[in-house]
Amino acid sequence: MKKRKLPIFLELTRGSLLIIISILAIYTIIQLVTFWSFSSEYENEYLIDKYNEIVSLSKNINIEISETGFNEYLKALIEGENDEHVRIYSENKLYYEDKTEVWNKIEYTKETNIVEVEVKVRFINFDTYRILSGPLNINGNKYNLQIIQESDLFDDFIESYFPILVFILVLGIILSVVGAMYVSRNFIKRLKGLTATMNEIKEEGVNKRAEISELNDEIDEVKVVFNSMMDELEEAFDEQSRFVSDASHELKTPLTALHGHLSMLKRWGKNDKERLEKSLDICLNEVERLKKIVNDMLLLSKAEKTEINLSELEEINPKIIVQEVIEQYKVLNSNVKYTINIEENMKIKIDPNDLKQLLIIFIDNSIKYNDKENIEIHISLRKTKDNFKLEVKDNGMGIPKDEIRKVMKRFYKVDKSRINNNSFGIGLSIANRIANNYNAKIHIESELDKYTMIRVYF
Repeated sequence: MKKRKLPIFLELTRGSLLIIISILAIYTIIQLVTFWSFSSEYENEYLIDKYNEIVSLSKNINIEISETGFNEYLKALIEGENDEHVRIYSENKLYYEDKTEVWNKIEYTKETNIVEVEVKVRFINFDTYRILSGPLNINGNKYNLQIIQESDLFDDFIESYFPILVFILVLGIILSVVGAMYVSRNFIKRLKGLTATMNEIKEEGVNKRAEISELNDEIDEVKVVFNSMMDELEEAFDEQSRFVSDASHELKTPLTALHGHLSMLKRWGKNDKERLEKSLDICLNEVERLKKIVNDMLLLSKAEKTEINLSELEEINPKIIVQEVIEQYKVLNSNVKYTINIEENMKIKIDPNDLKQLLIIFIDNSIKYNDKENIEIHISLRKTKDNFKLEVKDNGMGIPKDEIRKVMKRFYKVDKSRINNNSFGIGLSIANRIANNYNAKIHIESELDKYTMIRVYF
């Protein structure tokens, strides 16, 4: 079963509450550890001071004070604010022990040769006690001294801190709810603005954009990405519309010619053989033209949908492909001189059909846009430091500098007056799409009435 998500308000409330509780828990633990360390050190030092005081008095028994006076001092300890209890004993004798039930739960230290003072913590009946054990000498006799004191500093701190902790927790919950309400209200308000923009786009078109605030926060970043996406989408729609319009225009011309000649043949073709032959030739040419347009459009569509995985491609010898394409063109165009500059054993990762299609497009344009009696086409493929560079250069009509960037647009024609009827302005668009599939770039360099050179960087 799919887990149901909470509303934004509850998500923010829960998140802020968890943060506050986590901060409060960490702060409380630090406070407790710090105070425990402080209280332990303080109480240990206090017991050690009492121990030293008792040791000092024991050395003066029968000198400055009597043994009775020493015992009176020990009795006075349990009547003070800190409520210490004392027990002095040896292996064979209990010298002193004040009356308290706690001693029943604390064992004697058997050794009488204790040298170092030791403080331990014991938990008795859910209370914490500190027990100091150390050596004591009375009138030349060795004894063990035990001082016990209830450790109440930490307990008192806990008792006093707990109401504050509860208060802070309740206050944190209230602040979490209020903060979540404020943040979620503003967050949802700004999201609703973006939603409203989307609805306007749905109803009115893709020219609407989300407004960017001065806050420059995460919501604005989403809006920037959204606007960028809409820009690309609008450009794609415009390009698609232009493509449909241009394609319709290109198809309309041969269809109009076909319709005109077929209508004429229907009227007079049977009685006029000369007109019949002429009109049939024109119709066949227009049909060939239609086939060429449709085929180019299919090639363009195929190139746009193709995804190339270079790791799955095998290396090929490009020189073989180049020679095959040139041989095909030599049959139809005998006045073209080809120059090839490719290493014999060169290997490149590319689909043979894609390389062949690129060469056909470039060579076809070199022949089509050439008014010289002797056409020259130079083809080279070299390996550079970082990539491969394919070059196709001709001695043709050239391209105006201000139109070089436009020639790879669909159905774009530089100068319609100098282009024969078989040119539709799709070829370089196909080449550009094929190059993009290989993350390659096409660069065109040209000079009017001198040359055009196309470079492809793979």
